[in-house]
Amino acid sequence: MGFKKVTYGTNMVVVALLVAGILVIINAFSYRHFFRVDLTENKKFTISSSTRNVLAELDDIVNIKVYLSKKLPPYMVTVTNQVKDILEEYRIYSDGAIELEYIDPGDDPAMQQKLRFMGIPQLRLNIIEKDQAAISNVYMGLAILFGDNKEIIPALTDLETFEYELTGKILRVASSEVQTIGFLSGHGEADLNKDLGTINNLLKEQYYTKAVDTSKGEKIPSDISALVVAGPKQMTDRDLFEVDQYLMSGGKVIFLTDMIDIQSQRMQGSPLNSPITRLIEHYGIQLADELVLDQLNANASFQSGMFNIFIPYPFWVRAVRQSVEGAHPIINQIESMVLPWASPLEIIEEKTKDKTVDILAKSSPYSWIQKGFFDLNPRQDFRPSPEQLQSRTLAVAVQGSFDSYFAGKAVPPVENAQQEDAGTNDEKKPTEEERSIAAKSPETKIIVVGNSRFITSNFPEQFEGNRTFFQNAIDWFVIGDKLIDIRSRETGERPLKVVSDNVKAGLRLANMFAVPVLLAVFGVVQYLIRRRRKRLGVIT
Repeated sequence: MGFKKVTYGTNMVVVALLVAGILVIINAFSYRHFFRVDLTENKKFTISSSTRNVLAELDDIVNIKVYLSKKLPPYMVTVTNQVKDILEEYRIYSDGAIELEYIDPGDDPAMQQKLRFMGIPQLRLNIIEKDQAAISNVYMGLAILFGDNKEIIPALTDLETFEYELTGKILRVASSEVQTIGFLSGHGEADLNKDLGTINNLLKEQYYTKAVDTSKGEKIPSDISALVVAGPKQMTDRDLFEVDQYLMSGGKVIFLTDMIDIQSQRMQGSPLNSPITRLIEHYGIQLADELVLDQLNANASFQSGMFNIFIPYPFWVRAVRQSVEGAHPIINQIESMVLPWASPLEIIEEKTKDKTVDILAKSSPYSWIQKGFFDLNPRQDFRPSPEQLQSRTLAVAVQGSFDSYFAGKAVPPVENAQQEDAGTNDEKKPTEEERSIAAKSPETKIIVVGNSRFITSNFPEQFEGNRTFFQNAIDWFVIGDKLIDIRSRETGERPLKVVSDNVKAGLRLANMFAVPVLLAVFGVVQYLIRRRRKRLGVIT
């Protein structure tokens, strides 16, 4: 009996040692080969393949210094633990190219002054100590260092955008130069620092931005990586020439074109006769002087007496990803975006047959158009006839080689310069620099959207899909899809699918009668079963 106990005890010790050895081996292996199972739909807790690709391309050490106070409110501990987990993934997937250092600034005045100069602020957080509310001054920021380049994330409080920010800043410090996004200005476009303020601030996290004025006949600078033409109202032929020649030089242009002028006070609209449409049509996309309305729409706020009311507004079209075939990287993960007072596009087959055309946004099959007189009153009777209902294209991307709109023509003169010359007879103006016309572009890209308002005012703040679409478009132009899938994973609402009136009626009847019918069927089945059992019992 004693021998059996000794043998049993020895076996248990051996098994325990084997298990411990296996665990040590697994732990050592996992340190070198990271593995994790993420069951969320969008892999929310796993860094994306784009981030892993960026980390794999690092050719030198990137230092990440994390400034975290040790004394944090309990509700922030979970956040800091998630940050540490994500940073550990970065370190593992970088194969040694990412080096992490955690620093507690504590009460060191010299360190606190250094952080102020770096742009990492001291955060004031509420804590509860001994049943009393108090304020805790803490640091939760990080710095990314690569050679002489430095990028800062001042506060690690928003984990929804943390991966995009961190990967974007790593990409930025490791790049030899920062790309510049130009916004055409001086022709009635939305102002870069006011109407486009939200978009401008978002772009500045990854790019430089600047306004580009062509009114004096100057070339669009060659350092502009992409040009945004957002709702111009008047343009001379020379302005069109500068945009055209920028595209012919291989530049990339996103045309955001408003076809209808919206008078919000009178709730009416009128055609704008936008001059940029001549260029866009030459490149293969035609815009119509119409507005799209859709049963799948967003709520809009209107003044009613002393109150603001929110009501469904068909002029604010909600474009959903399910309406578009294919999986273009710009829209691949965006659930929806809202295009207010948008105009439909038509693809000219003859001019785009040798190009790649991708539809980026469409209205639902339950949309219709308004043309001629534009009544924007939200209280009108929005009941179109069935034959009016069909999907309309709202945004497209075109890739290929484009022919110049000015090929075979003379270079348009600078109209302002001509007026100045006519008013000064005594003083001779210097002659304009000779300009040649590039007749054909290399392979490049354009995007056309029948609306510019979706990125102005409060629309990009109100609708997350709007700002994500625009940022994705710029990224697609400049750096490809390196950051697109990171930003898009948590983007957009998931609206209910619009169905026809017949389907609605059928669902309503099903809700009313399905349960009673199922109960009746269940009762009949039970009755038949009991009757059969009783009959069998009599027979036996």
